[in-house]
Parts: sequence; C-alpha cells; structure tokens
Amino acid sequence: MRKSTVLLGLNELNFEFIRYYADRGLLPNFVKLFRSQPPIQTISEEKYELLEPWVQWVTIYTGKKYDGHKVFRLGDIVDRPELSQIFEELEAAGLSVGAVSPFNAENRLNKPSFFVPDPWTNTNPSGNYMVKALCKAVHQAVNDNAQSKLTFKSIISLLLGLLSYVGIPRWPHYLKLLFTAKKPGAKAIILDSFLADLHYTLYKKHRPDFSHLFLNAGAHIQHHYLFNSKAYQGGLKNPDWYCNIGKDPLIEVLMEYDYQIGRLLKVKDIRLIVATGLHQQPHEHLTYYWRLKEHDEFADKIGLKNYLEIFPRMSRDFLIEFESESDASSAQNLLDSFYVNNSALKVFKVDNRGLSLFVELVYPKNIESSDSIYSRLSGIKLDNFKSFVAFVAIKNGEHNGIGYVTSNFDLELESKIALSDLKAKIMKTAL
Repeated sequence: MRKSTVLLGLNELNFEFIRYYADRGLLPNFVKLFRSQPPIQTISEEKYELLEPWVQWVTIYTGKKYDGHKVFRLGDIVDRPELSQIFEELEAAGLSVGAVSPFNAENRLNKPSFFVPDPWTNTNPSGNYMVKALCKAVHQAVNDNAQSKLTFKSIISLLLGLLSYVGIPRWPHYLKLLFTAKKPGAKAIILDSFLADLHYTLYKKHRPDFSHLFLNAGAHIQHHYLFNSKAYQGGLKNPDWYCNIGKDPLIEVLMEYDYQIGRLLKVKDIRLIVATGLHQQPHEHLTYYWRLKEHDEFADKIGLKNYLEIFPRMSRDFLIEFESESDASSAQNLLDSFYVNNSALKVFKVDNRGLSLFVELVYPKNIESSDSIYSRLSGIKLDNFKSFVAFVAIKNGEHNGIGYVTSNFDLELESKIALSDLKAKIMKTAL
C-alpha cells in the first residue's frame, strides 16, 4: 500500500530557535525529525519585497519562482487556472487529497477528501455543513482579530466545531488557553491548535493519500514577541505592558507544534514533511503595527470615493477594488498623500494593480490621541487618528529568504535546495 504523505507547513519558523529549546531538553519530537532528516535549507527570492509567505508558499505549491507565477498578494492565486497547484496535480494522478488552511491556495479539486481554505483567500471550502460554518467563523475571527470581535454565530460555530472535531483529552488544553486568551500569543495558539486538531480528525477519518496543514501562529509570535524569547540573544526588549518580562510565547507555540508532530508520527505508514517556506531573524528597531477598525468609515472620512469594496487582509493590510483604472489611480494618489502630523512619515504604502489597490498601513511609531493625519493633495485633516485604528503589535521579527525542510525519512536532497524544487520532491514522495 502507498504510504500517506502529510505536508506540515510551520510558517517562517527559525530552526535555530528550535535547536535552542531542544538542547535544553524540550521539543522531543522536533529532535526525532532532525535525527531522521537533518534540516535542509530552502533558498527563495533575493528581493526583500518578495519574501512574503503568500508569495513563497505559492512557489511551493506551483514549483515556480515569483517570476514564473507572479503572485504578489494574498488571494492573487484565485482565478489563475494556468498556475497548476500540487493539490489538483496529485488528484489528477489518482490520489485522494485533503488540506486545512493551505496558504494562498485555490480549491480546484473535483473530489477532495476535505479542503478548508485559509482565512484570507476567497475560495470555496469542501466538506459538510459544519466544516463550511467553521470556515466562516475562523475567517471572521481572524480578520476581526485586532478588535477582538466575535459574532454570536461565530462563537456557536466554533464551540460546535470543538465538540465535533476535538477529542475530550484535548479540552483541558483549550480551557487553559481560553483562561489566558488575553495573554500575548494565546489567540494565535488557540487557532493553530484548532486547525491542527481539525486536520487530524479529518485525516484520520478520510486517510487521504496526500494532505496538507498550514499553521501560522509561530510566525505571528516571532513577528511580535520574539524579543521575549529565551532564544533571542539581542539587546531589544518589548515594553512590559505589551508582554511581561519572563513571558515566552515562542516556547508555548513550539510545544504545541511538538505535540502535533508527535501525534502524526504515531500514525502508521505516514511520511511527514515539515517545511517553513522562510524563516525570521530579529528585527533591529521597535516598529508598531496598526490596523484600521472600520475601513469604509475611514474611507468616507478621508474622501476616498468610487470604490466597489474594501477587503481586510492580514494584520495592517487591505485590498480596495474599483470599476475603472482612473478611479483606482485617483485613490492611490489620495492615499499616498497622507502623512502623520504633517511630518515626513507616510501613513500608507500602495501597490496599484489597475483595478485594485493593495494597501499597507505603514506608519511605524506609537500613535497618540493628539496625532492627526494630513493629505498634501486634498488638504483633508483627520484629527485623533488613533480613534480610527487598532493596535496590532510591535514588530520583533523580519523575513529571511532561507527556509527549512525536514521529515521522518531521508529526503535524499542536498543540504541546500531552491524552494521552487520542493514541490517535485513532495510529489515524488506522495506518488
């Protein structure tokens, strides 16, 4: 019988940090993997602006570098059928396929075992009513994370999901996390725990020939709380109000990942491949992240007109769609003209794609209630800018183009490979 292959995406994890904790007697299942297959480095793009996970995971799924797939934004993979993904290719070869939260991937499967999209990509889920309801709930929870909003419907769906897809022995884990939900990193760990438990339950039920689980809490925690990690050797510190001294969210998420790896390793006839896409290195400054609270209200306040819809994306980003290129160009000029307190620090960075704008809120400093933003194009001044944004985090980690791949078997690869070559190895393993 063909062994089942699982691709576990632990987005952007720094394996040097994992080794730090492993050398101190922690993370035994990572140690097992590293003994089976010493980590192999994956090399991605040279340009820093391309070192985004929504770019690099498309490279893994398609086997093409950025110049070959041209996917620059989260969600850009949708309606790009010419970009063949590993999922539909393996299905076409006769394998059953499942996926939970595949990052920036489109569901093109004809008969998936299961397909639960990531919270940011507009593609259809595959599964029963409960799976589809969970998709909506996770999407709402993640995209409203900065304001800590959960609708009643989302709460009910998530609770039913826990009852349906999480075994009773795991309930104390969730209760502990819920009691500390306001602590740094706790919500991200809750989400990844649930996605991993959902994948495990669906995987055990359907036993697809190939399945993929993507987890992002480690990347989130490295980005925002790395300075609190015992593995961090730099001189920067997070403010105590942000993350208490002595609190180490990184080891908390790594221990959860270690548990999930251990559980998968116990499954008979499984080939487990763990990949990161990229990794993170310590950031050298204190940079604040902010996110708009109500995007349409803010657009009205600053005089942004003639747009069709605004779609919140990860963290501080959002997408605006237009009917005409001229409307998009006018909006870009307006957004580009806003500065904080009439200083040299811009509010937004804008990428124009003709009929849509991908916008990042890039102001890097702390925002006070006395701060205003001013447009050098329209003359509009908006006082108390802080009332329109929600604090997200302080940047602790930044992207590095080197990623890692390891497994519970010999991958038969060189110590360094191009990230674009990883797809061929995964397919060969699965087939």
